[in-house]
Amino acid sequence: MSSSPSDAYFDFENMQVRIVTTHKVPAIETPGITIKETEAGRDMTVPFWVAMELLDAGLVRLTDEGVSGEEWTQIHYRERFQPLGQPSPLPDDFYSKVYLTFMREMKAAGGDSAKIENLERMKGRFRDILESRIGKITRLASAEVTAQTRGLQPEEAALYKNLFARISSWRRAMKKLGDKS
Repeated sequence: MSSSPSDAYFDFENMQVRIVTTHKVPAIETPGITIKETEAGRDMTVPFWVAMELLDAGLVRLTDEGVSGEEWTQIHYRERFQPLGQPSPLPDDFYSKVYLTFMREMKAAGGDSAKIENLERMKGRFRDILESRIGKITRLASAEVTAQTRGLQPEEAALYKNLFARISSWRRAMKKLGDKS
């Protein structure tokens, strides 16, 4: 997974998602991507950005659900009420599912104030989850020994690796202060 936020957005925009055609989709060809003409009712897997374009055109619906309301609640509870422990496991591909969920919900919200309010609640929960995860990863990275990262998402493991390297380098430099005569 990418180590920078801009790379992550690129990865999320190009992740493969499942769609179902609701109308006939004409053949589409862009550099590197070819979609054959497809009848209504067919399942397809396409890059996320292609799915969004087809969705905007009213030709498909997404079948990938993203993060469900129940998952938001469970993850938020675990992260909020166990802030000092090890990072708890998240669903596979959590951050890409969050991205999918937010993009889907923003499209669905339109001008509906109730849907916008629900989206804001989701964003608030995500901020809480994110801040908790950052704190846990930072604590792991500041230890003098390399920690197990199997419970981290790829995006989190990249952050851990970066922080661990920087903190370890700084620690080594500071320890040498007393060695200079």
